[in-house]
Amino acid sequence: MKIDKGSFINDFINKNLRQYSIPVYQRNYEWSAEQCEKLFEDIIQAHEQDRYHFTGSVVYELLKTENKIDYYVVIDGQQRLTTIYILLKALIDVANSDSEKAELRSLMFNEDKFKKYNIDDSSKLKLKPIKSDNQQLMLLMEDHPEKMDKSSGIYQNYELFCSLARKALEGDDGLTIEKIYDGIEHLTCAMIKLEDEERGKEQEIFERINSTGVPLSLADKIRNFVLMTEMDQERLYEDYWLKIEQILSKDEMVAFFLDYLNLKLDGFTREKEAYDNFKLLFRNGKYSNESMLSELLHYAEQYRIFLAGTDELGADVNKALTGLRQLKQTTVYLFLFKVFDDFEKRIITEKTLSKVLNLLLNYSIRRLICEVGSNSLRGLYKTLYSRVFNREENRNYYYDAIVSFLTQMSSKDAIPSDEEFILALKEKNLYRKNALCKFLLVAVENQSKEKVQTADLSIEHIMPQNKNLSKSWQNMLGDDWERVHERYLHTLGNLTLTGYNSELGDKSFEEKKQMLENPETPTHITVLYGNVLGRTIWDEKAIRERAAHLSELILKLFPIDKAEEKIDFSDPRYQEYRVTDSRTATFKQVNYYELLGERVNVESFAAMVRSVAVKLYDMDSTVIECMARGNEALPGWQNPVFSYDQGALKGGVEFKKGTGIYISTGYSAYDCISFIRGLLKKHDLNIDEDFVYSARSTKGESDDTP
Repeated sequence: MKIDKGSFINDFINKNLRQYSIPVYQRNYEWSAEQCEKLFEDIIQAHEQDRYHFTGSVVYELLKTENKIDYYVVIDGQQRLTTIYILLKALIDVANSDSEKAELRSLMFNEDKFKKYNIDDSSKLKLKPIKSDNQQLMLLMEDHPEKMDKSSGIYQNYELFCSLARKALEGDDGLTIEKIYDGIEHLTCAMIKLEDEERGKEQEIFERINSTGVPLSLADKIRNFVLMTEMDQERLYEDYWLKIEQILSKDEMVAFFLDYLNLKLDGFTREKEAYDNFKLLFRNGKYSNESMLSELLHYAEQYRIFLAGTDELGADVNKALTGLRQLKQTTVYLFLFKVFDDFEKRIITEKTLSKVLNLLLNYSIRRLICEVGSNSLRGLYKTLYSRVFNREENRNYYYDAIVSFLTQMSSKDAIPSDEEFILALKEKNLYRKNALCKFLLVAVENQSKEKVQTADLSIEHIMPQNKNLSKSWQNMLGDDWERVHERYLHTLGNLTLTGYNSELGDKSFEEKKQMLENPETPTHITVLYGNVLGRTIWDEKAIRERAAHLSELILKLFPIDKAEEKIDFSDPRYQEYRVTDSRTATFKQVNYYELLGERVNVESFAAMVRSVAVKLYDMDSTVIECMARGNEALPGWQNPVFSYDQGALKGGVEFKKGTGIYISTGYSAYDCISFIRGLLKKHDLNIDEDFVYSARSTKGESDDTP
């Protein structure tokens, strides 16, 4: 590559018969107001001090020459180049004299005084951003700002530069448009022109350059990768990537790509590793650019349904998806991708899809109410499909297979029973689970009738929250009012919905009933008030009776429909074990373990140790790194188990490629389980709930020593 000192004006903007295109793999124009304000300040200062101001690099290469017009592609520097064009247009519109306007305008357009070069609308402007930005820039340059998208960065920064220029001119009588332009002429850059032998290496060069600048988003990097290396960029951009950007917002992109990668790859991908993992998936999966983009678009369309529903599916499906969103059960999307694939392939009907979604919603509600830890959900949903449908015939009983599996699980991920659910509804603090609490109260109120508008309703405590209860409330609750208040305050039986916000507060029970019965703004709430307004006393008995009534209603609203055809997932040869007792591992053959809900198949206890260690390292690398630095032994062990020094370990082998850490080996099955137990504790995990392994007896055969 050839690197020269360059000027934005003299080398890129002022030269005639040139056009600089922004390729489709580049990110959209997105300079912030702060960046624009800083650039404007630098320009004014550069003029006043008559000093050049370096603003970064512009990497470009010659694409083609047609009709004596040189067409260049800008690999890096498009944000600065576009910003300067927007500023020049703002100066044109702020300038008072026609001569100033004409001079500035001549900079931005290719001129063909003698009609020799066939300059048309597509080649007259010297800068051509990617399509969506190009449309906005052309409208601006053709003096049609009223037709522009007011939310676009081009329009907003144009308005900002107009304001900055007017303010600067009004505040300094000596400042002129010509002097501001002089400041722009002082902007310099590193001109990096790629030579012919570097063609095809644009992706590598782009990544190297951007590794030290403003970080590209994950979506930016993936777009660059799948478009930059393909000749047919324009079509692929139009047919696939542009549609993905229209389906998902910028804020939704990261979560989508992480879920996509976690769907496709073993283990879990963190954002900082996601781009490298994406490239690995692309290469190992032997994707073409188009096949990858096609798959991404397919899953983006599904993801949009998860996030917003769709008119193409019925009310039951959309209602269940809405419930999952409201309760923030986004980990379920890893499983839903495959379920929706089966629906699109017509393996299941919409009725079955609705049953599965409602099962997942009701399962989520039960876990939340029963306070089952959520740290295992991601692992559960990642492997659930393969575990349920490991036999092809299970798809013939789709819903039954899923509910049978979740019911038969022996870990904490098993579906809580009706009895557990009812007890938790009555006894647990529901108020602290605010979103869930309102969701359930709304569902109770809106069953089988005209729906109450609940957006402006808030959760109200019938017995007041104030610890210093009034005398009337103390008398009503009885001699042990403090116990009753503490025990039942935030439970289901004492909670309702109201449009009063905080107005009911500490009022007496009678006053509250009157306000609920005759609100200034009618809310039409009847079910939730039904067993409140008819009472004369609100005490422990009343709260418990109302809790029993409401919990039964909730159970009916969110049932777990039993399987019509029970699918047996048990293997009589195998049994699941905890790591609390290492002796259970002796004379056993292990076949899988589950860590935080994710099932991993293994062939030996030694392989299980290393696999668990890598999983825990990926969750939080600091624990094992600290142990390795200090050659630390586990509690009760004499020798270190991790080290950066291979010789410090018993049978040390490489732990995970690239970490420089070694792990000790050569332990018995008993020691392997002790090893895992100690490692789980070091990571503050629950050895009874967060880990289980499956093994069968070898009937006296000696187990392979790991």
